[in-house]
Amino acid sequence: MTRSFFLSTFCCMDRPLEAALETLAPRTGHVEIIADGPHDILADPGVCSSYTCSYSVHAPTSEINIASVNERMRQSSVAVLGDMMAACAGIGARHLVVHPGYAAYEQVRDRSFASLLRSLDELSRLQEELGVCTCVENMGAWECCHFQTPAVLPELQSRGLGFVLDCGHARLNGNLDAFLATGQCCHVHLHDNGGTNDDHDACGSGTINFPSILDQLPGYATLVIETRELAAADHSLVYLSSSKNGARS
Repeated sequence: MTRSFFLSTFCCMDRPLEAALETLAPRTGHVEIIADGPHDILADPGVCSSYTCSYSVHAPTSEINIASVNERMRQSSVAVLGDMMAACAGIGARHLVVHPGYAAYEQVRDRSFASLLRSLDELSRLQEELGVCTCVENMGAWECCHFQTPAVLPELQSRGLGFVLDCGHARLNGNLDAFLATGQCCHVHLHDNGGTNDDHDACGSGTINFPSILDQLPGYATLVIETRELAAADHSLVYLSSSKNGARS
């Protein structure tokens, strides 16, 4: 079957949200809004109604840490994500992408992971209350980050939370095949790299075998191109949508 590929506003973070949507909406039927900086939908969600595309939302990351060992910071982070879920419901976005947080110091990593589990419990309750699927994304090779291997997936599954497979991040950790083998992702971030840095380059320009990946992804998964540059997003759309690379038998 033919796969559809969508775009993230990550490639347009140099312009306001309205300008980003004006740029991306003609290219795709679905846009994922990086709800951070100039694309903060809590500040101005109304702009989304001007376009016919559907939406998903990537929660802000610059000031949020759901694995914080400071309980006030952790609770505040979860509260912001609750506000994000409400905003998602307001614009008809079915998925909210969430980062799993990090341990600022290796000495408190166990405490930080325990904080993450408490946050997942609370996000599960908010998901049920607000009706927006909360999907947690696997992280790259930064030592401070949680959720770098499939070992965390049972914690999501037991709480009814979704999983976002970030192919570039998994490539950096050498476990992309292991993540794919679980067949659990409901949402996917597509971008490429050389295997050492989180470049968010155009698909097909690095070391990831996308034709093989596409054949292994669940048919229901939302496929979002998350490149750093607009030209890379355009290149990825053409590459992934080609008859050779954009179809499954």
